[in-house]
Amino acid sequence: MFDFAMTPEQKEMRAAVRAFTEREIVPVAEEYDRRGESPLHICHKFYAEGWMSRFLPDESGDSRPFLVDGSIVTEELAYGCAGVASIIMLPIFFNRVTLFHLSGEVRAEFRQRLAEKPFITSFAASEHEAGSDLLTIQTKARRNKRGYVINGRKAFSGNVRLASYVIVVARTGPEETKSTDAFSWFLVPMDKPGVVIREAWDTLGLRAMDLSPIDFEDVEIPESYRLGEEGQGLRMMAEHLNPSRTGIAAMAVGIARRARDEVLKYGRTRKLYGDKLYKLQDYRFHIVEMEKDIAAARALVWLSGLKHDQGLDHSKEASIAKLFTGQMVMRVTGAASMMMGSLGYTRAAIVEKLLRDARHVAIVEGPEPVQKEMIFAEMLRRGVY
Repeated sequence: MFDFAMTPEQKEMRAAVRAFTEREIVPVAEEYDRRGESPLHICHKFYAEGWMSRFLPDESGDSRPFLVDGSIVTEELAYGCAGVASIIMLPIFFNRVTLFHLSGEVRAEFRQRLAEKPFITSFAASEHEAGSDLLTIQTKARRNKRGYVINGRKAFSGNVRLASYVIVVARTGPEETKSTDAFSWFLVPMDKPGVVIREAWDTLGLRAMDLSPIDFEDVEIPESYRLGEEGQGLRMMAEHLNPSRTGIAAMAVGIARRARDEVLKYGRTRKLYGDKLYKLQDYRFHIVEMEKDIAAARALVWLSGLKHDQGLDHSKEASIAKLFTGQMVMRVTGAASMMMGSLGYTRAAIVEKLLRDARHVAIVEGPEPVQKEMIFAEMLRRGVY
């Protein structure tokens, strides 16, 4: 049974994050977007209020269900700025993943460092020739007497300039094989010799989040820094991508809500044909279409999150949520730009930024064709609704 009503605790959490967003993110979002710089101080303020620890597993490895709560928080942060939301929430997710897969003294050390001062962990999987087709990853992790030596280049890794660690997906099996057992995950400290960050990409949107290539040149890693068992990398990818896709879908809801609100505000002040813009039926009907899309998108996000938090398979729901929200947020931000006329095509209106930020939803973590293939495969495996 699914309950789509927020608990009193979730309402309190949403109100707190909404207030944080209005106070810390909204006033500076456009400036950091223009400069293409990351406001790391906002991230630190958020963590200082205890939000990272809320989503991490306890010392035994158990934690409260997190994906619905995480989606609510992500939506609110993305309302202020999707780039800043990515800086804040991605490290929480990757630190959570790291704690699940480390063991022994290394896990205890990692947890202790997080408790003393929360830090950013990044993720490096995509390569120029290995985006959606992860079986073509060429970054290699070769065993030696002390553990592994990693060599290769990752092309599109977020937050690496801000990170203390990066999770690297590398080939541990033979080069000639495309077996799903040929890849593993490794936790790499960013200060390791041989870790080299290259020039950042000049991106269309999410400009407040650093996106950079990163090279690994004979980087030595002890075996204790491998995450999970050797050869389980792609299985781990499948396990963790579904919550991540749900979070990206939640981000789209936040972007769309902000676009709707900006147009509502514009319609109350802009005059056209001698009356307020909101008096025009065409304007009102566009707003209704936005509201319909936002409501449906949030329901899909929460459905995916609820199934995950109940321990159910939510791979189909995660892909549907990401596919729908990627299309929805482009419809909403595109309509917002159009409804504001020439102003909506300039940087004087934040809808220009929202439209640019929206584009990433349909691209990262598998573009639309990949999601459609996955949904169809799940229809064959699990059946249709």
